[in-house]
Amino acid sequence: MQATKKYRMLGLMSGTSLDGLDLACVEFHSGRRWSFRVLEAQTLAYNNKWSQKLAHAHELSGEALLKLHGAFGRFLGEACTHFIRKNRIKQLDGIASHGHTIFHQPGRGFTFQLGDGSAIHAETGLPVVSDFRSLDIQLGGEGAPLVPAGDRLLFASADICLNLGGIANLSMEVKGKRRAFDICFCNMALNYLARKEG
Repeated sequence: MQATKKYRMLGLMSGTSLDGLDLACVEFHSGRRWSFRVLEAQTLAYNNKWSQKLAHAHELSGEALLKLHGAFGRFLGEACTHFIRKNRIKQLDGIASHGHTIFHQPGRGFTFQLGDGSAIHAETGLPVVSDFRSLDIQLGGEGAPLVPAGDRLLFASADICLNLGGIANLSMEVKGKRRAFDICFCNMALNYLARKEG
């Protein structure tokens, strides 16, 4: 029988819909099967300054973009520190930060997620895993390796997993391999309509 291991991680997600920073402290258990438990979660709405900076980051020069990369990383680190203290979280194994996607062109071999993982580590002192997309793209993927892997490990009994993010995507088993792909806009459009309605 396989021994169960426990991992407690703080996950960060800043989606294309620009509604805010999602933070979730999750405990994972590995054994014969993986399981998880969400311990604490919060969405930190972006103020107008950060919304504007993120919305227009693709227009910046290389130097200005790198400066923002560090600043947003520090912002993420500060948000983590506040979240950890507020919820009295102990014994974290690390932080997993998706960052905020600024450029994503897998067909041309590049992607860029804003939010320097080193700056997050400098602010929190915790191990940080970041830049999830780049290696997948260099290996010929679409740059979204985590959702299908998580779906396979955590929701193995489901025939199809539907992820309703800024862009909706599906993942499923096809002939013993996990396949995943985008299908349409989702929260990007819904948030736009909600803001329009006030």
